[in-house]
Order: sequence, then structure tokens, then C-alpha cells
Amino acid sequence: MSTISSEQFGELCNEVWRDRASILRGQGSLSGEATLVRALFWRLCKAGIETKGCAGNDSSLLPFDAYHLAVGRMLELSGRPAFDSAPIMTDLVTRYQNETGQTHDQNPLQSL
Repeated sequence: MSTISSEQFGELCNEVWRDRASILRGQGSLSGEATLVRALFWRLCKAGIETKGCAGNDSSLLPFDAYHLAVGRMLELSGRPAFDSAPIMTDLVTRYQNETGQTHDQNPLQSL
């Protein structure tokens, strides 16, 4: 299993942010926030971060919540040293919301 540091995770988030225009073109019916966190999930997979046991089977979760939960679990298992990923992901979502004119009251991370 590969590991990831908070710095490496932050860089992955920055890469997703830089590539957001092309990422968001393929969002389908997902929200922009869910699409960005989904891209983050797949980049972690491509980086070799283990996904086994990270995906839930709760079909009642919204896509954003499901991807956020999976990313969080992946980082709990593979973060070395262990780190809190919430502020880094919150920054990614907040940058998107600021760019699109959404309010922070609409931040889906606040409900988790």
C-alpha cells in the first residue's frame, strides 16, 4: 500500500483545482463540488492509494458525501504521518464556491 503526506495531498488538491475547467466539463449530473472531490478520489487511486474497505455501500448518501467519505477513509488508512484532510478539502470546495458565487452556507462539507 502506498502512503501520502498532507503536503502531497495538498498538491493533488491544487492539481485538481488547476484542471478544474476540464474536470467540470465532464461532471454530468453531479454538482461541481462532487465532481471535484470525485476527481480527487481518482487521482488518489492513480497515485496508488488503497481503496479496499474505503467505499461505503450506503446508497442514501449524496454523491458528494460518498466521495468525501471515501477520500477521508483512504487518507485515514494511507496518510503518513496521519493528518486531518478536512481543511485541505474544505479549501478546494471553498475556492470553487467563491469562483462560482455560492455562499459558504452552501458548503457541503459543513454538513459532514
